[in-house]
Amino acid sequence: MSGARISLPLARLPLLILVAIWLLPGLIGHDPWKNEDAIGIGIAHQFVAHGDWLLPRLAGEPYADDGPLFYWIAAAFAKLLGGLIAQHNAVRLAAGACIALTLQFLRLAGPAFDDKDRYDNDSRGDSSRGDGVMLMFMGCLGLLVHAHEAVSETALLAGLACAYYGAALVGKRTYAAAIALGCGLGAAFLASGFVHILPFIVALFATPLFVPDWRSRNAGLALASGALVLAPWLLIRPALVYARSPGLLAAWLHHNGLAVLTHTPGLAFAGEELGTLSWFAWPAWPIALWALWLYRRKPSSARVVLPLVALIAGLSLVWLTRAQGDFPLLPLLLPLALLGAQVLGDLRRGAANSLAWFGAMTFSLLGGLIWLGYLALHTGFPPRIAANAARIEPGFVAHFAWLPFIAATAITLAWIMLILRSANASQRCVTFWAAGVALFWALTMLLWLPWIDHGKSYRPVARSLLAHLPRHAGCIASRGLGEAQRAAFDYHAASSPNAPKFARAPTASCC
Repeated sequence: MSGARISLPLARLPLLILVAIWLLPGLIGHDPWKNEDAIGIGIAHQFVAHGDWLLPRLAGEPYADDGPLFYWIAAAFAKLLGGLIAQHNAVRLAAGACIALTLQFLRLAGPAFDDKDRYDNDSRGDSSRGDGVMLMFMGCLGLLVHAHEAVSETALLAGLACAYYGAALVGKRTYAAAIALGCGLGAAFLASGFVHILPFIVALFATPLFVPDWRSRNAGLALASGALVLAPWLLIRPALVYARSPGLLAAWLHHNGLAVLTHTPGLAFAGEELGTLSWFAWPAWPIALWALWLYRRKPSSARVVLPLVALIAGLSLVWLTRAQGDFPLLPLLLPLALLGAQVLGDLRRGAANSLAWFGAMTFSLLGGLIWLGYLALHTGFPPRIAANAARIEPGFVAHFAWLPFIAATAITLAWIMLILRSANASQRCVTFWAAGVALFWALTMLLWLPWIDHGKSYRPVARSLLAHLPRHAGCIASRGLGEAQRAAFDYHAASSPNAPKFARAPTASCC
């Protein structure tokens, strides 16, 4: 292949374009979907509509499953962008901003953890080590969908990434470390509660036991100052909630505090979670295991001990709490990316090339299938694929749009160029995976978003329900209606002058 080769790691502008292709598609342009996305949009809508910024509410009722931080940010985006884009699109842009902060803090934390005891003593630039952490995190398969949803876990990830950056500065920049630790953990606490920052706190206490540098005066001062910075985050908002309603504070602590540790763990559940993690954290976890093997004789490095203890504590927490779904696994991606990115330059050439070309072949195949389905959707050929698409989403009528088509074509050509012209480098495996995930997501959102939105939107159902309700219905009691459905009905009904409340049960107070 003639012409210049694409150097890896990517330069700043190509890397920024890759992040944009991975992050931006899917944040706007569709209704709230039938999952946690609708819940987040519904809670942010309540903040905007009613002005009570202390207590999250869903369809008018207190919501204690999450902290308020993400919904504060989302409501602020909705107010700032009101009139420019739909409110649900503005809320998802807040989620995108949180993920962008997460990527930036990871990019800073990677080189900040480096010290004079580095295992391989190489001379690569700091930016390449930071880029490796970020690319490995972006390439994790389980992150992709949740990074584009209006969920509080996006703010949790941003807070924890900031805390990891603060930990990387311990012993080097005392007060910067304290501010990053305290503010990062405080933000994570306000996003999801105390139990979700517990693994990181355990890692902070355990690291001085194994790392001599963390037993110095400067390190102790950084940790103590970080605790002082954290204290207001832990105390002010709970005190305000208690002053408003002790019962609501108790409910929040029950859902997000140590009360969740009362569940009985089981080995079968642990096996299920490890099975989920095996694909959820791919390809970070095999590279992280290789890092642990290489560092097995150097246990005194903070960049190994802290993420390793946080990972073990996080896995233990998921097991002890018997947390359902894959959202509890999201914080585990941070230490896995930090561990794995340290040894990208030390991967054996055969293993690195195998991982790179496995990603290249997998996502090239998926990209081809997305284009084939798009062709069937608009032309009817191949007929079997077109028939299946019509059967899954009956009533959908495809409309060709030039802008998404041109953007998808440009992204596909960029992918082909990356595959054919990239130089053989240590970061090629994670670059291919991050770029492949970006290709898959961008093509899906650009070419298939109207079809997906047709099946996942509650707008037609909500409008039909409102059309058949009596005037001034007031409050509607529900049976078997999930939180996402209540949120979607309440959000879509907001434009009606006679918008009812959708209560959780017939005994709800509004009824």
